[in-house]
Amino acid sequence: MRRDISLPRWLLAAALALPLLGVASPLLEVDDARYAEVPRAMAASGDWVLPRLDGTPYVEKPPLWYWVDAASYKALGVSETAARLPMVLFALLGAAGAGWLGSWLYDKRVGRAAAAATATSALWIFLAHNLTLDMPVSVCLLWTTAFALRAMVRPQDARWAAPAAWLCAALAFLSKGLIALLLPGLWVGGLAILFPKLRRGAWALATSWGILAAAAVVTPWFWAMQKRRPDFLHVFFIEQHFQRFLTQKYNRNAPAWFYLAVLPAGLLPWTWPALAGFWRALRRPLGPDFRGPALGAWALGVTTFFSISHSKLATYVLPVFPHMAVLAAAQLEEGLPRWAARAQNYVGAALCAAACAALLALGFAPFSLVAASVPGLSRAAAMGVLALTAGLLAALGAAMLASSRSRRPAAALTAGGVLAGVCLFAGLSLAAPLVSVRDLGLAAGAQMGEGDRLWVYDTYLHGLTFYSGRPVDKIVQFLGEFHYAKRDPAYADRFSDDSALASLPRAQGRTFVAMRSRSLDHFTRSIRGGSAALEAVEPFGPWTLAVVRAQSVR
Repeated sequence: MRRDISLPRWLLAAALALPLLGVASPLLEVDDARYAEVPRAMAASGDWVLPRLDGTPYVEKPPLWYWVDAASYKALGVSETAARLPMVLFALLGAAGAGWLGSWLYDKRVGRAAAAATATSALWIFLAHNLTLDMPVSVCLLWTTAFALRAMVRPQDARWAAPAAWLCAALAFLSKGLIALLLPGLWVGGLAILFPKLRRGAWALATSWGILAAAAVVTPWFWAMQKRRPDFLHVFFIEQHFQRFLTQKYNRNAPAWFYLAVLPAGLLPWTWPALAGFWRALRRPLGPDFRGPALGAWALGVTTFFSISHSKLATYVLPVFPHMAVLAAAQLEEGLPRWAARAQNYVGAALCAAACAALLALGFAPFSLVAASVPGLSRAAAMGVLALTAGLLAALGAAMLASSRSRRPAAALTAGGVLAGVCLFAGLSLAAPLVSVRDLGLAAGAQMGEGDRLWVYDTYLHGLTFYSGRPVDKIVQFLGEFHYAKRDPAYADRFSDDSALASLPRAQGRTFVAMRSRSLDHFTRSIRGGSAALEAVEPFGPWTLAVVRAQSVR
């Protein structure tokens, strides 16, 4: 039985505008702050070729995001809003891409529902707020595959769709590298093998002048970087691609089934329509209707690729979400199969039960004592985070239960996703002292004077420079993403081990040292004079800012 998947315009607009709620919120550690700071430094220096992190070369990723965000800083000034606004625009462009793909591949109602499903999926909402490169590359890959599929399905449109696909692939390459060519290339080749009717369009893709245009877009930056850093191509392709995929060098290994858990959770509240649409698409992959199998093949291929990789993060699988959203919308229009409807009801009920349990904990005295003891968070804020977590779970669960009974299931799921997103952004705002170094950075910037130095110990706080306005002068007992900079003699003296602590206090000027709070005791024992050498110690949630006196001050 066909279902009504139409959406009120105001609800679709609310779904698309949802990320604006968090656009001015503090930067989160780690990636969020890092991908705000690198483009800030680029805009400040005027060097649009070599990305830098804390003044050192940072060559792990291509520059598209840095360029876009640096342009935002130039236009709007340096702020959290300027940092986040381009990511919101990327997220909107992704939802629009899902809408366009669904509209011409199926119909306009499917397109609108797919746009809403993309915009209100849990992981998409979070990454529209949290700065990583996975959102830009996912959006560019979405448009690459959408244009490529258009060229294959309607060869008469290949004269514009094929070059557009190649240009989007070039932007994806400038977002994250080789996957921009590898994943779409394998997908197009596989579809051409499985579906003879798509071969003419696939050939048009392979012979398009867009290949030369894409090369013209990508090549200048790589040429300029190799000229500046002669080892760049080796580091970028060998270390950051092949070693990251084939080895555990970057310590991001996870079980092969990792994404089988990430996908259902990240797709909430659209999980069961998406999985049902995916199953229907792959159950009969060679049937007369190639639309679902084409989308399902992309989702399966991308998930499999990252599942066999030795480097796994939850965000890597984001490129499948718009395609799964189109499958979810198409499946909702046909109605859920019995197994999916039952699973949706069971999971929805479980989420509502978890929300009730969280609300009951608010009135439980022992929990109130625990909430009051969270470092850096007031009791009211801790209780507010729990209440908003309960609201988020309830919104997701109620949406799933309502969708099974509603005559307009897409509207129910969209409304639940919007409410859950509101709870998420409000909760992140309350929890900011636990996940952002904004207060610590502002305090350091306000207190530091001429001759003072800023150090970090046993960690690197990526938002510290953004908020303090001061570079980190020395990184002690930490390497992380600075492995490339440390091997360069020009920057090696910026890094040290515990032996550097013996030089504190310095002869001239104070030393501000940011660290994890658990490292404070060891730090204090390791500097000359111990606690007597400390002018101040101030906690900021899980971190501490210690001020070491100048040696001349006794």
